[in-house]
Amino acid sequence: MLFESSPMRNASHPRTWMNLVLAMSLGFLILVLVACDDKEQGNQSRQQPPAALHVEEPTSEAGLPNRQDGQRQHGIWPQVWSQHSPSVKSWEYKVNCGEASSHLDPCFLSDLSSVVVTTPEGQEIELEKDFNTNDFSGEVTRRWVLYGPEDGELPVQGEYVFRYFTGSELSYEQAVQYDSGIISYPTNVSWVRDGNDIVVDWNPPSEAETGMHYKALIWQVDDTPEMFISDVFEWDASTARLKDVPMIDGGKYSLNVAIFFDDGYAYSDYVIFEWPSLN
Repeated sequence: MLFESSPMRNASHPRTWMNLVLAMSLGFLILVLVACDDKEQGNQSRQQPPAALHVEEPTSEAGLPNRQDGQRQHGIWPQVWSQHSPSVKSWEYKVNCGEASSHLDPCFLSDLSSVVVTTPEGQEIELEKDFNTNDFSGEVTRRWVLYGPEDGELPVQGEYVFRYFTGSELSYEQAVQYDSGIISYPTNVSWVRDGNDIVVDWNPPSEAETGMHYKALIWQVDDTPEMFISDVFEWDASTARLKDVPMIDGGKYSLNVAIFFDDGYAYSDYVIFEWPSLN
């Protein structure tokens, strides 16, 4: 009768037992080495930081720094304006400092050597410094400005770059996006003397709305001594009184009324008149 061999029976042989022990020891050693290797790889994977994500750094358009927040960075307000009247369609470029009690109060624009505006068409226009206080109204002006010619054109829509120079060094630059148009102007302007005041009336344009305002402006013409006065009135006004005006009897003057909105102004025809004597 044949019997299947049993491991236990074979293990009773001395050589067989020794071989079995060696095989078991070798297997255990292999398991220990594999476990150590897995642990080491796990430690390395935990210690190694993840690969950094590549993020594109934002770059300012056309390489100009902080262009869109520049309106407030130095307390300055660059503007592209349209000007519109019965006989005029033109532009005005300017940049103002904030409010002040005197035009002598220093601001970013005070000590600049020049301000240059580049239009969307690539034309470079140098502005003129205008710091003054109106003797009549007390209005304080601290700005660089240039008015377009009466036979000019309305501003084209697009981006205007304002550059500010100290000597020949570029101190700052910023951009203004102009995408506006024009509004109608006041009509039928008339006036009357009332004591030492002048009372001005007009028909408002249909576009007048909250946020706009009017100015009545008067200055001398011909050989009348130099004088300029203006005052500001609410958007819903149609009459204005300028008090104690310094006009001389028999003097010759020009009057107009302008309405101002965010991107420009529209003004009436000029009314030329002679200041009458009081009866």
